[in-house]
Amino acid sequence: MIRMSTAQMFNTSLYNMTQTQGRMNNTNNQLGSGKAITTPADDPVAAAQTLNTKTRISVVEQYTRNLDFSDKNLSQTESVMDQTESSLIRLKEMAIQLGSDQWSEKQVRSTGTEAKEILSHLQGLVNTKNESGEYIFAGSQADQKAYDGNVFQGDRIEREAQVADDTFIKMLTSGDRAFENLDTAELTTHDPAAAVFTNDGSQDLAATPKEYSNNMLGVIQYFVDSTGNGTGGTLADVDKDAIRSAIQNIDVAFEQVSQTRSQIGARQNTLEAVKTSNEDFELFAKKSLSDLEDLDYAEAITRFQQQQMSLQAGQQAFSRVSGLSLFNYL
Repeated sequence: MIRMSTAQMFNTSLYNMTQTQGRMNNTNNQLGSGKAITTPADDPVAAAQTLNTKTRISVVEQYTRNLDFSDKNLSQTESVMDQTESSLIRLKEMAIQLGSDQWSEKQVRSTGTEAKEILSHLQGLVNTKNESGEYIFAGSQADQKAYDGNVFQGDRIEREAQVADDTFIKMLTSGDRAFENLDTAELTTHDPAAAVFTNDGSQDLAATPKEYSNNMLGVIQYFVDSTGNGTGGTLADVDKDAIRSAIQNIDVAFEQVSQTRSQIGARQNTLEAVKTSNEDFELFAKKSLSDLEDLDYAEAITRFQQQQMSLQAGQQAFSRVSGLSLFNYL
């Protein structure tokens, strides 16, 4: 026969009440937070899964931020390329018109002023900044202008952003890719500012050749100068042969800009596909997290009521046990 002392019954009742009170407090915390897991001890396996899922969601959210920033840069670059194409199309139209023998030098000079304005516009476009103040065509030298006049001073490095575990996107396009190293005819003309004069004061027509940057801006500068609208302030002769050569050179520049724009479009398509994949994962992960963490209120309320009833019963039993003494029966 097992004998239990009064003290032992007292301690057992007190222990049971303490345990019930602890379970009630935990259930109450769950009801307050709406979470089934408030400490790892509630469910160690589910707590570990929750931590892993939250970590993964955090990584994908960073990918999404990178993706959004990349998309803004690519969209801005694509807009600049669109404006550039439109400008080149207009310049080609002008070159075809002005290269005709039906146009006088005066008419060429007058109309050529528009080409000069377009050049100025494009010199601004190639030094476009993004929302972070970076020059989008300067490569890794994004803190300084991509172009000084018609001269490229950036590099060919195109910064990438990670938008998925194994996917990196070039979010900035270097001017080296878009505008430089054109396969054009030789860009040289006679430079009036460097003209040589004979002893009798007449100009030597064999003036020092003027060379141009082998890039889009150089091609346009060549065309502008051939219309007699050079930047030196000297009234230059109109060069119809140079104007006609400019047509092909503008075509080359347009082709390179167009190819670059297509590459940007391909990157944007990749971003769209990755964005959809990331959004699908986030939706799935948050659903899984909800299944692990979110509280079943109906079950928790029922459990809390049962625990409350158990505690009340324990308290009543404890009251009786604590009052037991042989002196009560003497």
